[in-house]
Amino acid sequence: MLTSWSVSESDYDLLDQWRGGNDAAGQELFARHFDSVYRFFFNKAEDATDDLVQQTFLACVEGRDDFRQQASFRTYLFSIARNLLYKWLRSKSRRRDDQPAVTGAIRFSVASAMAQRQEQRLLLKALRELPTDLQIALELSYWEELTDRELGELLEMPMGTVKSRLRKGRQLLEQHMTRLARSPEQLESTVDNFEAWARSIRELEPKRPE
Repeated sequence: MLTSWSVSESDYDLLDQWRGGNDAAGQELFARHFDSVYRFFFNKAEDATDDLVQQTFLACVEGRDDFRQQASFRTYLFSIARNLLYKWLRSKSRRRDDQPAVTGAIRFSVASAMAQRQEQRLLLKALRELPTDLQIALELSYWEELTDRELGELLEMPMGTVKSRLRKGRQLLEQHMTRLARSPEQLESTVDNFEAWARSIRELEPKRPE
């Protein structure tokens, strides 16, 4: 018999219950956050997404001593995901014997094929030109709507530095869009409505199979 969880049941409570052996609580926590974690990895490591998602939730339930209650659960979860992503990118870079992927552009995501509008494709392509840390900051801000405070906790930096990092990311993104745009009209539409186009990409990502 499935447990009916109240929306008021906090992620903290579910995590504690899961760690205590309640698998139903773990399934509920998984259901609440799967799409966000899947989207996080799919944009950067689609051929390893399933494994990385599983590793993230496993580390979440096993990392009892690493969880700081003053941080939001999403901060904790994405901190784990970020660390696993960097580990995967370094491993992939060593296998290919090329420059570390964590400091270079990431390959163009298959999500681009799902984009219906030129503005979405331009944004996706420009994002792949950014260093990984800036890409992560922008994606978590615009797609997952993490606050500056949550980003500061995740990135372990003051909010002022977070704001500066986001501004730098936007500036570099616009530079890449200027170079990659197919027409002045496409560039103008994308830049002038940046937040709307950025958030619309969220709906392009594949969801968990039923």
